[in-house]
Amino acid sequence: MKETAMRFAPIIGFVAVGATFAPASASRNSAVDEPLVVSTAWLASHLNDPSVVVLQVEHDQSYRDGHIPGARPLPYMDIVTSRDGLGSELPSTEQIRDVFEKAGVSDNSIVVVYASEGPMASRALFTLDYIGHKRFAMLDGGLQQWRAEGRPVSRATPAFAQGHLTVQPHPERVATADWITAHLGKRGVSLIDTRTDGEYLGSGERHGMPSAGHIPGAHQLQWEELFRGGDSPLLKDRAELQRLYAARVNPGDTVATYCWVGYRASMTYFIARYLGYPVKLYDGSYQDWQQRKLPVRAGASP
Repeated sequence: MKETAMRFAPIIGFVAVGATFAPASASRNSAVDEPLVVSTAWLASHLNDPSVVVLQVEHDQSYRDGHIPGARPLPYMDIVTSRDGLGSELPSTEQIRDVFEKAGVSDNSIVVVYASEGPMASRALFTLDYIGHKRFAMLDGGLQQWRAEGRPVSRATPAFAQGHLTVQPHPERVATADWITAHLGKRGVSLIDTRTDGEYLGSGERHGMPSAGHIPGAHQLQWEELFRGGDSPLLKDRAELQRLYAARVNPGDTVATYCWVGYRASMTYFIARYLGYPVKLYDGSYQDWQQRKLPVRAGASP
């Protein structure tokens, strides 16, 4: 089952050593000391760089309607799988590797990812992060911003060779129900619930499935709150994002994000990563928690 979301396209990218950036912010990937968010101007100036691989994550035929020149289509359903009754789980590392290699991604590629729905792009980011591809940066504003600036789009599918990826999985990026349960009510972990008001309060539903509330101790933060809103697809500035997280995360805590199936929460995962928090994504999310009949809390109080 795939959750749906607001239709604008933040772009997620991965940055190779030695590239020159015009970063949209000063945040950096601590593993390789590179920015995690870059501007549309940076991508425009690197479209002819042979080390740049641009991917459009999609679940429909939007790629045919126009994409960033040179972009390659990446079906969203190729980077998720169903397992144990859960709808959006990580595939095997071998399958993930094959999907991205087929798209032409190699160890030293600069991978830039965008999508018509923001969490599709951040889910691709989380997936690459999980397999140990350390070079990544979000292109602020996505395809919507790219078009708004009058930049060119294309309907041509480019030719490219298969890539080669070395997979080094990071299971610590993923939280499980057992891990969450072991940390409930204890210091050192802050839970972020990336669902709607009704889902969080226990008065709503998702695709016909009622929610009884939230995991005890979780604070709500919807992924749309991370963006400026209105007609703008741009992220809020770093100081505003820091305030949003500081209001929900205790200093020094590991952040664990969840939603219904791990789709929307991939965006709050990415922004936590961008802000420098140690972070995990509860991939099974509320769907898994509910199936296990674990405790929930209704109402506005965490």
